[in-house]
Amino acid sequence: MPIGKLYRTWKEQLRAFRPNQRITQIENFAWMMVGIDQSRSAHLSKIAGKVYGQAKLLSAVKRFERFLDNKAIEARAWYQPIAKQWIVAQWQQLGEIRLSVDGAKVGFAHQLLMVSVAYRRRSLPIAWDWVKQVRGHSSAEKQIELLKYVKTLLPKKVVVVLVGDSEFGSIQAMNQLHQWRWYYALRQIQAFELAKMMPGKLWKAL
Repeated sequence: MPIGKLYRTWKEQLRAFRPNQRITQIENFAWMMVGIDQSRSAHLSKIAGKVYGQAKLLSAVKRFERFLDNKAIEARAWYQPIAKQWIVAQWQQLGEIRLSVDGAKVGFAHQLLMVSVAYRRRSLPIAWDWVKQVRGHSSAEKQIELLKYVKTLLPKKVVVVLVGDSEFGSIQAMNQLHQWRWYYALRQIQAFELAKMMPGKLWKAL
């Protein structure tokens, strides 16, 4: 889809979700989403370069920085309706929710924990959290806190299938998933831990 059309689509969606929001904030958020999609990056310079071009790169980066530094902008509140829309669409189509979890180092001493909806071999982020971590895995408490938020986005009594790497493979996190009766498979350093047999065929992502 052309960038201009993608921007207009997201702008109208955001206006529907947040009718009382300032239009300039709606526009900034829409452009950021388009830039992330087109650049496949979380770096502001790459996002701005995709949507504004190199000629206006510096001013665009500063514009995004001011938007993100605005204390009145709460990322989860803005993004939640979009995340719920994706979740409901998958539930209606498949009868279950397929989630993937991952942790990645972003810059020095920062780690990004991400929960995504898995759709046609792609990951659509629905929730994330930043962790200050020089080395090693994030704490189980941080992982469970993020997963508890994701649980609030899901329809009641829905089947959940979750896969991920060893980042979320702590005993505490797996115990929590087991308590929620989620089906999950998490890669371990020495073995592949399969907690339960998944419903139907094993998920192709495995």
